[in-house]
Amino acid sequence: MIINLARQQFTLIIRSKWLFTFGFLFAFLSIFISYFSNTGDSGYLGFNRMTASLLNLNLLLIPLISLLVGGLFLSGEKEDRGLMLMLTYPVPVYAVIIGKYIGLFISLWSVITFGYGAAILMMYMTAVDTSLGVILQFYLFSLLLSAIFLAISMLVGLLSKTRFQALGTSLIIWAFMVLFYEFLVMGISLVFSKQWILSMLSASIFFNPVELIRVWAILSMDGVAVFGPSLYDLTIWASGWKGQLLFIFSSLLWLAAPLMASSFVLKRRIGNE
Repeated sequence: MIINLARQQFTLIIRSKWLFTFGFLFAFLSIFISYFSNTGDSGYLGFNRMTASLLNLNLLLIPLISLLVGGLFLSGEKEDRGLMLMLTYPVPVYAVIIGKYIGLFISLWSVITFGYGAAILMMYMTAVDTSLGVILQFYLFSLLLSAIFLAISMLVGLLSKTRFQALGTSLIIWAFMVLFYEFLVMGISLVFSKQWILSMLSASIFFNPVELIRVWAILSMDGVAVFGPSLYDLTIWASGWKGQLLFIFSSLLWLAAPLMASSFVLKRRIGNE
């Protein structure tokens, strides 16, 4: 049942032209960054200008497209009554949520894979000295970031009454988490005394999946120097096994919580109709 629902959702969304447009845009920007960020001295083996640019590209575009894909398509199905029609059949609510989530994620996986594949092909054709291990790490972190924001978008789509409301909510969430969250944390840090700032900054990482993936990716690529000496204690703790376990647990929580909330919202909606 879940596989059939996922196949149906993938078939519907793959017809979307703007999804392909995003795929080509993501591939073009990946190629552009990987080619023109080649400094020729670091060999792409660590956290340098290319990896930093690719990371910023992922953190900017992937949350946006993931929120729009899930929010717009799910709210559209609800607005057209197609979702409620599906629930008239003997299908468990959790199967509908998981099936649609898998179908949407496969479409995003296709787009991200196409972008990274194009970038790797360009690197090979131009004989750019690159580390496939670094590219693979970026690829996996990109998929994780996409999976988290797609889970959030499922909840946005179910809570929104119209496509327009889903679009607005998705853009607000994206702007807050990607653009304004850092400034908010910086402003709050001014209120804390010096001995509490490090703890506050550490906690703030796990309240935003964008910062979670950013810090985790930098640490995984030995880019601890980016944080500077003032955050040395944070990098030591985060690089240890306790920090890594917390990163994994937080990621799983960001994945599971929105999906469980989506199932609850959908069950409640069925009960009200």
